[in-house]
Amino acid sequence: MGEQILEETAWLSDTRRLNWLPKFDAIVFDFDGTLVDESKVFEKALLAACEALGIKPPNRRRRKFLAKQHPDTYLKHLLSPEALNRSETVQRFMEAFTEAYDLDRHRHANLNRHAKPLLRALKIAGLKVGLVTRRTTLWRAVPEILYLFSISQMIDKVVTYREAETKREQLKLCLSSLGVKPSASTIVGDTAEDIFAGRALGCLTIAYTKGFGTLSDLLKAEPDYLIADLMDILHILASERKA
Repeated sequence: MGEQILEETAWLSDTRRLNWLPKFDAIVFDFDGTLVDESKVFEKALLAACEALGIKPPNRRRRKFLAKQHPDTYLKHLLSPEALNRSETVQRFMEAFTEAYDLDRHRHANLNRHAKPLLRALKIAGLKVGLVTRRTTLWRAVPEILYLFSISQMIDKVVTYREAETKREQLKLCLSSLGVKPSASTIVGDTAEDIFAGRALGCLTIAYTKGFGTLSDLLKAEPDYLIADLMDILHILASERKA
């Protein structure tokens, strides 16, 4: 814990030395994979759902892959075409998945490295911060997780699947709620969907390569920047101001 505090203090000092006024008014983050990683509990929940429906569970490698996918994707991999067409089967699967997820109570949730000092630095710099997530049945857990990691106060607006279904719609709504233009905004995400959404609206796009998306998919989306450390965002914003 002491080393983490020293590291965060060093980063904040570096931010002050940059002494930059932001060219951008807002920055919007994707949730799963970008700020938070709950893939371990997603794996456990997938196993529980398969067991509940009598489905042969995927092997560990495939399970790790599916745990990082949206339900639209992993359901197609785990259920037969006939089962996918039966709404009651899909509902049973998702109910079993959600029940297993709830039992974990975020014990296996992790905040990605440097997420908290980055958010703190962005607020010091005066940027508005938004958050978007395509979680379907699990969207209600987002405020709990933000509170758990003590970052709720650093997020100005959260848009979930309940308000808008696609990432582009979510981003558009988030920016509108923050009162900023897309051209004065940045989106940070770990999947091609995040980058495509930002590009479509005219935002600066930053792809995070340590999340759920693959590097090849991110490269195909053609983001403005690729990063492996969230704190690199500060230096990107500083360089954009000078451009």
